[in-house]
Amino acid sequence: MASIYKRSNNWTVEIVYRVDGVRKKKRKSGFTTKSEAQKWANLTESKKYSGELSTTAKLFYPTMLKWYQIFKEPKIARSTKLWFNTVLKLVEKEWPDKLVSDIRSSDFQELLNKYGQTHVKVSTKRVNNIISEFGRYAFDEGYTTRDFTRNVYNTGKVESKTAEMKFLENDEFQKLIKRAKQSNSISAHMIITACLTGMRYAEIAGLRPKNVDLNNKTISIVETWDQISHEFKPTKTKSSVRTISMPDDLVDLFKKWEFGDGFVFQGINGYPSTSAACNHTLKNYLKKDNSKQITFHGLRHTHASYLLANDISVQYVSERLGHANTNITLGIYAHLLEDKRSEENLKALNKLNILNK
Repeated sequence: MASIYKRSNNWTVEIVYRVDGVRKKKRKSGFTTKSEAQKWANLTESKKYSGELSTTAKLFYPTMLKWYQIFKEPKIARSTKLWFNTVLKLVEKEWPDKLVSDIRSSDFQELLNKYGQTHVKVSTKRVNNIISEFGRYAFDEGYTTRDFTRNVYNTGKVESKTAEMKFLENDEFQKLIKRAKQSNSISAHMIITACLTGMRYAEIAGLRPKNVDLNNKTISIVETWDQISHEFKPTKTKSSVRTISMPDDLVDLFKKWEFGDGFVFQGINGYPSTSAACNHTLKNYLKKDNSKQITFHGLRHTHASYLLANDISVQYVSERLGHANTNITLGIYAHLLEDKRSEENLKALNKLNILNK
């Protein structure tokens, strides 16, 4: 029960509650009438019984930062760390003085709306996912009594790159491989490997000589290379650990290339070429052949698109790329190369025309 008493000409309310098992008091003075004091007492008592007063008062940003450092940073990949740091900076900027217990769904939605004004929808979704993950943790820990992540939606007003801009067409793909073969640079070797295997940059950089079996024509992907910390790290997902077969062309090239002691693609500094160096080389090659500009990761898209467009089963492509299931593959590569699209369109129309005869 609230304690209401009069001091001088004003009324004071005092309510006892507990936070993490510790007895606390909430007191407010300055009410001119007892009815005003009673009204505040009733409102505060309702918060007490709903659990709102029992939450530990914690600022949102430092609490989320500590959660990230303990539960996330030690185990996530560099690319994921970049996203977490982006979200942490956003939270620090938008909610510098907000308590975890203060955040409501409307606050969260306003943050997503504002971010979505200058970003694509998929980026807003990442922000939503990361903050929502922390929100569930905060709720479980008793830092807030409300799930502020419910009923929010993702927005985005900036158009993302079209699927066509993320991979090369057949002729561009062939030109790139031919041009890269003319160079003996580490970056060129890594580009060819990406084209013919669909491996990620970190997977290619993390290849050790023991991972390449030239007799059985296979590559075993068991770890990745973090170019920032200069450490071997686990693969992106468990399903990314896999053994894939190599085409004869790549086997012949591997026999000609000189492997390093620690890495298959080892430069004079003892490390593989950086992603920046590979992207720079790739950009120059594509420019020389008047091909569309894509990133090194776009070679993975190109590899998958090429196989799918040539009637290779989605199950095989999914396994080759290291996806957990075919739904992921279909979601990313639900497109065909331009030549294949035209071919399928013609086949479909021919079949439909038969119905009219």
